[in-house]
Amino acid sequence: MDGLQLVLGQIQEDLKFWLFAFLVLGSIRVLMLIIFRTWLGPDANTRQVIQCLLSGARFDARTATYWAAPCVLATVLVGLTGKAHLSDVLRTWTAAIFIIATVVLGAIAIGFFAEYKDHFNHWILGVVFDDMRAVVRTVWKDYPVVIPGALMFAAMAGLWWLWGWFERGWYSPDWLIGAAQYWWARSGLLAGLLLLLFIGLRGSLGSRPLQLKDAAVTKDRILNKLVLDPYSALRYAISQQLRLIRGKDLRAVWPDGDIRSAVCVVFGQAEQIDDPDQMIRRVSNGPPIRRARHVFLVVMESYDAWPVLDRYRPLQLSEGVRALAEDGVLVRAFVPAGYSTMTSIASIVTGLPDCGLVVNYHPSGRQPFPTSIAQIFRRLGYRTRMFYAGYLSWQRIGDFCAEQGFDQIHGGGHMDEPGLFRREWGVEDDRLFDYVIGQVNDDEPSFNLILSTGYHPPFILDVYAKGYPVRQIPDQLRGLCQKDLDLKMLGHLWFADRSLYQFVQRIEQRLTDTVFAITGDHWSRRFINNRPNMYESTAVLMLLRGLGLIRPGVPEDQIAGSHLDILPTLVELAAPTGFTYYAFGADLLYGGRQQVGFGGRMVITPHWMVGLAEPEKVLMLADMSQSNAGPQQAALLRRLQALQAIGWWRISKGPRISSSQDARICTYNKRRKRIDTACTRPGL
Repeated sequence: MDGLQLVLGQIQEDLKFWLFAFLVLGSIRVLMLIIFRTWLGPDANTRQVIQCLLSGARFDARTATYWAAPCVLATVLVGLTGKAHLSDVLRTWTAAIFIIATVVLGAIAIGFFAEYKDHFNHWILGVVFDDMRAVVRTVWKDYPVVIPGALMFAAMAGLWWLWGWFERGWYSPDWLIGAAQYWWARSGLLAGLLLLLFIGLRGSLGSRPLQLKDAAVTKDRILNKLVLDPYSALRYAISQQLRLIRGKDLRAVWPDGDIRSAVCVVFGQAEQIDDPDQMIRRVSNGPPIRRARHVFLVVMESYDAWPVLDRYRPLQLSEGVRALAEDGVLVRAFVPAGYSTMTSIASIVTGLPDCGLVVNYHPSGRQPFPTSIAQIFRRLGYRTRMFYAGYLSWQRIGDFCAEQGFDQIHGGGHMDEPGLFRREWGVEDDRLFDYVIGQVNDDEPSFNLILSTGYHPPFILDVYAKGYPVRQIPDQLRGLCQKDLDLKMLGHLWFADRSLYQFVQRIEQRLTDTVFAITGDHWSRRFINNRPNMYESTAVLMLLRGLGLIRPGVPEDQIAGSHLDILPTLVELAAPTGFTYYAFGADLLYGGRQQVGFGGRMVITPHWMVGLAEPEKVLMLADMSQSNAGPQQAALLRRLQALQAIGWWRISKGPRISSSQDARICTYNKRRKRIDTACTRPGL
């Protein structure tokens, strides 16, 4: 009977540890709800919050079971050996590791959510591909570290005390000990314990285990993101990104796994297509006035579209762009190719849709693609240069651009004394542009890609000393701005904008027939409050300027596009009539194009935008109101996914579609007794 009592005691200790882990994980969710409560929308009522907590409890229960599983298995061994020491030691160490790991991961999750407005997602792999030293130094300089660190240690100590309180004493009901003297009762107890372990690991009593889609249970986007516990969010983020990066399964971006159906959706053709490259072959119409001699593609770090809107003009963040737009074309409906600097730059450089693959590290990226912008301009006779304000070793951007056809590569080390950057991510924008001016002359035609880093943490520039005039929240925006809005941080965008304006003015005075395409790499993740809408949290700047060289075919407020459209737009301004090239996008200035932009996970038109994250919601751009999606939005979102599938195939498999590839799409579907309509979508 002593052995039985021992086993029952160990089972009780395991249940205590499971309950302890479950409550700690739930407490993190409650804490995040309190911290980010101002981010919740109007649909986040009490009922929705309770639903979030109840659904989150399922994920907490599964995670707690994973932590408790080794202890439960050790308890089974206690029943076989009669020795409880190993089980006690294992449980103590597991509890200690759980406390440390959970406090650290919970703190990171809170910081991550504050920065990215999301639980762990694809950004988490930045620790693998980014400059880790710069990331750590940025966090240390730009974010409070000492106080949160002290709070973390205090939380660990408090949880360790709480665990000690949980461990005090155990009780075994006499009736249970009496019943367990029979072999069938003991067998049932063991089977029940293992069954509970199995159910806990599945997170469900139903026919399928707990899945990521079970997190989307409320009407509020932020509440849905808080359903996951930090461990589950991290697990899903890593597994999804690894599935994309490995590039072994087309279903990661195109659910039906058939590349032919994706080709049919994009190009609207029913016949068999073995070489998608031929479907993006373009023939230049020739420039509307005369060929550009110097082309500057300026990608400004985190330059959003929202500061250019009239309602935010009191902040005076984009006066330079506004002045340049008076003799240019400002495209307000414009979305980036990706959601990070490198994904957008990779798409701009290669001309391929972003599909989740890290093309700058992929073997196929070691030579130019037919759509590579530098290679195309080299064929046109232009000297191609890339200027990056930071380290060229960052994400091997220097080598990658050289492999994609750039003749000259210039990094921050050329612009400042090596190793003496005042900022971790590169030189300030004024120094970058000064350097570019010193490198480009009028002797030969040139194509110049410029990537800035000015509007990036840490925000250490004294923008008030530089002349930023806004020192308090403007009266017109007091009802919109959060009280702790950091105007000094926003002032860094003002400085970047002013540096850009001065650069364009100086270049136009020194060089002949210049064309500028100025865009942002991704949204800055910074806004005047915690509730930016879909446009404010996605759209980026797009300005085209070429004095006497640009003639838009439609009014600028009727133009929509994405980074994919930059390549054909610039080529059409620089190439002679009849020049052949390859591009997925379309000329922004051509009036006959379909006015739609396909971004990383977003589709935009001059009138509305919709995203893959919430395909049922449409944002109307005229008044920023929300509407319900219809067949048109669904068709364009499917086309966006198809574009990503073709980009995935082009990087992973090459230009050819294997003859053994299933060609059932675009034929009569016997199982569904209908003709597939995938091939009736409009083409590019």
